[in-house]
Amino acid sequence: MKRFETTKRARYSSRFAKLASGQEPLALFITCSDSRVVPSLIALSDPGELFVVRNVANLVPPQVPGVESPETSVSSAVWYALEVLKIRDVVVCGHSGCGGINALRSGAPPAPLERWLAHGQRSLEAWRAKGPLDPSLSEDDQLSQASALQQLANLETHDHVRARVEAGEVKLHAWWFDIPSARLLAYSKAANRYVPILEAEEPAARPRASVISAAE
Repeated sequence: MKRFETTKRARYSSRFAKLASGQEPLALFITCSDSRVVPSLIALSDPGELFVVRNVANLVPPQVPGVESPETSVSSAVWYALEVLKIRDVVVCGHSGCGGINALRSGAPPAPLERWLAHGQRSLEAWRAKGPLDPSLSEDDQLSQASALQQLANLETHDHVRARVEAGEVKLHAWWFDIPSARLLAYSKAANRYVPILEAEEPAARPRASVISAAE
């Protein structure tokens, strides 16, 4: 689009000049492909600060022992983020009104999505077994919140992720973006629910990482 060239390029040219030699992002941000979810906007990040992975319903296929997953895009990006870029914070961000989550819950996804959404079965099972974190939400949004949290467990099925988490080198965070209110929520273990990000965050160790650090 021409808008970048005419309205943004001058503002960001010096930033991109510094990034030309490499990247040192603050966080890995895994979210949905939905156009209403804009990672750099809701995380207040500049170019180079987020390493972003997007897919339908923000899923992380689990690693099953003895089975080589055919879905290598997400696992490859996660490996590169943690092992090469040495990122220390990983965010999985779900959102309200997710079409992928609706298709997963309905049990009858469109044929092109059926294989991909099969990776969401653990989320569906966890939601049905544990119940909603927020009963006031629609069933789709309840599942969306549960699914974002389940993806953290899926991440830890990957040996290199689990090792770094156990060593205290990486922190995992579940976020949820409520589109109608434009409110960003973060899962709080203490409250066992999603709370407004400003209520959940810990003191920031780095200037622009304050919105990344959520309370345990």
